[in-house]
Amino acid sequence: MIQFDNGQKMLVDCGPDRKVLSKLGKYLPFYDRTIDYLLVTHFDNDHYGGCADVIKRYRIGTIIENGVKKEGDSYWMVWNEKNKEKGIKNKVINGNEVVSIASTTLEFFSPDSGLRMSEKDKDSNNLSIVFKLVHASTTALFMGDAEIPLEQAIIQKYCNNSTSCPAIRVNYLKIGHHGSDSSSGDDFLAAVSPKMAVISVGKNTFGHPSLRILKHLERLEIEAWKTDEKGDIIIK
Repeated sequence: MIQFDNGQKMLVDCGPDRKVLSKLGKYLPFYDRTIDYLLVTHFDNDHYGGCADVIKRYRIGTIIENGVKKEGDSYWMVWNEKNKEKGIKNKVINGNEVVSIASTTLEFFSPDSGLRMSEKDKDSNNLSIVFKLVHASTTALFMGDAEIPLEQAIIQKYCNNSTSCPAIRVNYLKIGHHGSDSSSGDDFLAAVSPKMAVISVGKNTFGHPSLRILKHLERLEIEAWKTDEKGDIIIK
C-alpha cells in the first residue's frame, strides 16, 4: 500500500486470497472504502488472487495492469468480468512512462516492447510491471516477479553498460520473485545498490527466499527485511 500526500492510495498486488481484506482493514479507517489505484504487477494467482475481493469491498478508481489476457483461465475470466461490471477505469503499461501523483513520481520500466528479451524469456514473470517510486529523499524499486532476463534488459536500456546507474538506483528494493534464485542477479544488485531489500515471502515449497540471494545481500551489506520474520513492513 502506497499512501500519497494528497490522501490518495495505491495498492500494489493483493496476495493469493481474501486475507488482503483484513490487512486493509487494519491500516485504513473502517469508513474508508476507496482505493484510488489498484496496480496488478502480473496475473499470477499469488499476486492477484485476492484482487477480486478487493474490488467487491472497495471503490477502485483505476486499475493499472500489464495488458496480458489469460483467456481460458477461469479466475482471470471472473476478474475480467467483475472489472467490466464495475466499470473501473483501466490503464495498461506498455512502455517507459512517468506518472506524478501529488509529490510522488512513479516511473514505469516494464512491460516495454523496447526491452530486449528473447521470446522464451517473455513469460508471465518477465512481463511484470516494474516501477520506481520517488518521494523526496525516499526511492524504491518494485520488481513484481521479474527474473534475471528482465533485469538484464532493464540494465541494457537504462544503464549504458555502466555499474553506476542513476535511473534504477534506489534506497529500497522490493526484491523480485520473493527472493527466488532466478532473480536479483549480481549485475542488477550492483546497479540498484539499495540500502535495504524487502522480501515478500511466506511459507512455501519453492525454497523462497534463496539462501544464495540472502548471502549475496549480506556480502553487499544490503539489509534484508523478510515479511515472514518481520510481518508488516512500514516505511515512512
